[in-house]
Amino acid sequence: EEFQEEIQDAFAYATGFGVVFIDTEGNHIGPGGNFTRFCTAINNREIGAKSCALTNRQAISLAMDSNQPSIYICHAGLVNIEIPLIVEGQHVGAITAGQVRTSDPDSYPRDTSPCAGNWTEDPELMEYYKEIKTLSKQQIEAATKALANISNYIIQRYAFAKMQEELLLRQHELLAYQKRQLETEHLLMAARFDALQKQVTPHFVFNVINSVSRLIYLGEHATAQEML
Repeated sequence: EEFQEEIQDAFAYATGFGVVFIDTEGNHIGPGGNFTRFCTAINNREIGAKSCALTNRQAISLAMDSNQPSIYICHAGLVNIEIPLIVEGQHVGAITAGQVRTSDPDSYPRDTSPCAGNWTEDPELMEYYKEIKTLSKQQIEAATKALANISNYIIQRYAFAKMQEELLLRQHELLAYQKRQLETEHLLMAARFDALQKQVTPHFVFNVINSVSRLIYLGEHATAQEML
C-alpha cells in the first residue's frame, strides 16, 4: 500500500501510463493507477482479466530471460512495460505499466494469443480504445528506464528495511545473551558464596566450642558463659 501510494499513482499520473503491481502469476495487486477506461472494462471481464494476466506472464518471462525490462505489445495491441521485482534472487512480482498505443508497434514483441473476448466487436470497448493516446518509441523507452530506476529504488528500500530488521533482531539477541550471561555470573557468585559459607560455618563453630572448652579448663567460667 505504501509503494502504491508513493510510487504507483505518482508515476502513473506524471507519465500518463496506467501502472499496477502484479504478483508472480501476472494478476493485478490492487486497482492500479490511472487505468484507461478500456483496460478497466477489459479487466472487469473474467476472460479479459485472464488474457491480461497471460500477457503479463509472457512479458515477465521475456524480462527474466533477457535480464532487462521488457516492452511487450499485449493481447489488445497496447504497450505493456514489465519490470520484474527480484528480492534475494527470488522473483516476488513486478511493476507493469502501459495502456498506451505506440506509433512503432513492430519494434516490440507481441502477444499472439487470441484477443480477449473479441473486444473489437464491442462498440463500447471500441469507443474506449479510441481514447487511448499514442506515444513515440522514445517516450515509451524513456518511461521504461524511469520505471526500472523506480523498481531498483523499491528493492533497495526493501533490502535496507530488512537489514535494519535483522540488525534490530541481532541487537535483541545480543541483549538477551548479555542478560543470560549476567544471570549466570550472578548464580556462579551465589554458588561460590554458598560454598564459602559451608566451609566457614563448621570452622567457626569448632573454634567457639574449643575456646569455651579451654576457658572452662582454665577456670574462667564467667568468661566461658559470656562467650556461650
